Amino acid sequence: MSSIFVDNPPSTYTEQVRSTVRNLPKNAGSYFSTTLPIVSWLPSYNWIWLLNDLISGLTVGTIIVPQAIAYAQLAGFPPEFGLYSCFVGLVIYPFVGTSKDINIGTTAISALFLSQVLTSVQSTPQYQSGVWTDQQFAVTMAFLSGIITLALSFFRLGFLFDFISQPALGGIMTGSAVTIVISQLGKILGVHVSTRDSPFMILVNILKNIRHTSYDAVFGILSLVWLYGVQYAGEYFAKRYPNRARAINYFSVCRKAICLIFTTFLAWVLVHFSDYEQHSEHSFTIIGPVPAGFQNMAVPKFDTGLFAHVASNLPSMVVLLIVEQCAVAITLGKRSGYRIDVNQEILSLGITNVFGAFFSAYPATGSFCRSAVANVSGAKTPLYNIFVAVIVVLALYALTPVFQFISVASLAAVIAHAVTELIVMPKFWRRFWNVHPSELFIFACAFFVAFFSRLDISIYITIGLTIIIQLYRTARPNYAFLGRLDNKTWMADQQQASHSSEKDDSRSEKLGLKRNDLIGDDDWIHNDTKNNCKYVSFTHPMLGQYIQPIAPGVVAFQPRESMVFENSLFFTQRLLDEIKRTTRRGKPLAEKVGDRFWNEVGRQTIADNDMSKPLLHAVIVDFTGFYQMDYTGIDRIKDAVLEAERYAGKPVSWYFVINDSLMVRKALLFGGFGTQERKRGGPFRSDLKKRQKEEGEHKGGILVPSRYCHNCGNNQQQYQQQQSSTNNKKAEEQQVVIEMINDVQNHTIIKTESALSCDNMYHHHDEQLLDVYPYFFFTMHEAVVASCTRHILPESQNTSSSSLTSSNNSPSNDVNVDHEEKKVEK
Repeated sequence: MSSIFVDNPPSTYTEQVRSTVRNLPKNAGSYFSTTLPIVSWLPSYNWIWLLNDLISGLTVGTIIVPQAIAYAQLAGFPPEFGLYSCFVGLVIYPFVGTSKDINIGTTAISALFLSQVLTSVQSTPQYQSGVWTDQQFAVTMAFLSGIITLALSFFRLGFLFDFISQPALGGIMTGSAVTIVISQLGKILGVHVSTRDSPFMILVNILKNIRHTSYDAVFGILSLVWLYGVQYAGEYFAKRYPNRARAINYFSVCRKAICLIFTTFLAWVLVHFSDYEQHSEHSFTIIGPVPAGFQNMAVPKFDTGLFAHVASNLPSMVVLLIVEQCAVAITLGKRSGYRIDVNQEILSLGITNVFGAFFSAYPATGSFCRSAVANVSGAKTPLYNIFVAVIVVLALYALTPVFQFISVASLAAVIAHAVTELIVMPKFWRRFWNVHPSELFIFACAFFVAFFSRLDISIYITIGLTIIIQLYRTARPNYAFLGRLDNKTWMADQQQASHSSEKDDSRSEKLGLKRNDLIGDDDWIHNDTKNNCKYVSFTHPMLGQYIQPIAPGVVAFQPRESMVFENSLFFTQRLLDEIKRTTRRGKPLAEKVGDRFWNEVGRQTIADNDMSKPLLHAVIVDFTGFYQMDYTGIDRIKDAVLEAERYAGKPVSWYFVINDSLMVRKALLFGGFGTQERKRGGPFRSDLKKRQKEEGEHKGGILVPSRYCHNCGNNQQQYQQQQSSTNNKKAEEQQVVIEMINDVQNHTIIKTESALSCDNMYHHHDEQLLDVYPYFFFTMHEAVVASCTRHILPESQNTSSSSLTSSNNSPSNDVNVDHEEKKVEK
């Protein structure tokens, strides 16, 4: 049988720095290799992938051209700017992207936000005098947002995306989609109103001027009827004829392109065979001439004044770009069974927008609509974007003469139809409410602020509100006080044991104790060890009525959140409140009010000195539910220890059930809770460094402890004697050292083959799992047994432990302690 002493002392900061420097070349090579993910999958590229990527490229290409033109119009830029933005992202993303479906280019939400910023720029004297232009504004926004996203990717700050919750994201997208629909509603109906107001005022102005509609309404309404009709008809026939579902879905995907082709041809006919130029003010509206090729490609020219003017809008712009890109990539990744790298996606945005500034492109990000089409059409790799880029180039050089006849109302209908897919339906509102009302509140704030104000204000308020709610949840987390849930066998034993209550009471009277001052008896401990009680919260909705206190004077506390600076005071206050509620004061308050402290004047001494309540003997804290603890957290625990002891009027033992978290273990050890070595009433003294210096040597892969094992207390000398004399009969006998706390003297009780023997508690495949720190435990059961056994002795003879020195282990002292134990058990 071998003993494995579990002690994982944390490495020093010097060792961590040396390890980082030592692995720096390897980490640098790994960093740059992950920057180009195409290197990992391109050597495996095959003809099957090529065929699927080609089909997906052609499918996405049929919708990217009309969407690029439409979203450029939405943003307030010439149509060719939308094609420029799409082209750059299509070429760059296959090399650095980690999603097979993402299509970077123009999107409705980013175009809406740019239109709001552009409106503020157009009202400045610099723009009106010609110093600032639309092209300069687009290039400035693209370049600055690209630089910021590159910095975020370089410093690996992609985790900040996790601070945006799903309700916040849904609210921002829904508010943006409704805002876009309202802004395009005037163009669809042929009502000319200003789009610089809030969405609510735009809707009011459209309703006021609905009687002034023009022939644009014919193009807009017919386009909407076609788009929604084909969509719902395609869904119906795809279910009814599953064998032809692929062809039906492909036709449904092409409905936007078909709509624009038909309306463009109709507009061309009307322009050439009617008096359009004479009655253009009463007729329909078309885009007009579109320059061919990359005529605006040049080194960008920046203006510091424009930098300063748009600087306040850059955080919102960057948040929108990252949110759209990562939300779409994660959603489609879960659908197809792959995982994306958020930092790498942010890197693709940065490179795209920085290079896009040289093509006169405005900020681009991942499109939900086009990426979803690529996923449905069977894209296998990001290389399908190259085929889409070829279609964009052909459109720029071959189709620009046709683009000038595109109807503005039809484009508006295409935009309005596309963004309705981003609206979160009411069934999801109900889900938000069912989870927690705060989730629906976040969603509603994002939606209504975007509807009545601007999109950037909605982003700031929503993210700030999300962080505040999360901080509140962290500062006021859940917690529980645990009791024991006994099984039927234990209940039957308790009924049998009730007949011997008089005998137990007589023993207590002989020892000068009240019944409630005893933590428990040996029968309970042995029975609990045998039957393994469960430990459940008193407030459990189903089992709470069956929960019993663990033992008189024992409080078991379970924090359900990491104990850090924002919630540690809350945790300790709740713990002290429970201690004062379930136990009595050890030293009564002074009878005279003048002899009390000012904060004790209003207290009722009768409630504090209720003799039906036991004294506080032990506190068990279950830390297995979290892995973080900071300096403030451990300092609050130390303050709670002192206040609990002042209330109990005697030392109180604290037992910690911990997991394998080095941070929690390190904090407790530096706080001095490893052995609870201190003077009475004084602060805990950390012996971690001293224990590390005295740590035993590794022998055969087994760590030899310097003092005590977990609830075993075998010091190094005893351990070496057991290893050297394996044939000795005494070496076969398991010993358990139980540290006792008393105001007067220190004792060590040695039990042979007791209920706390290592065999019973840690026997697993002929190995003993031990811990050198006697107050650290792996399960609640071990902590409960140790806390109850430790305080079997009456208070007048109970022992204390500042530290167990070698004198405590002398033979004469062992005899005295053994005599005291026999006296109690008798």
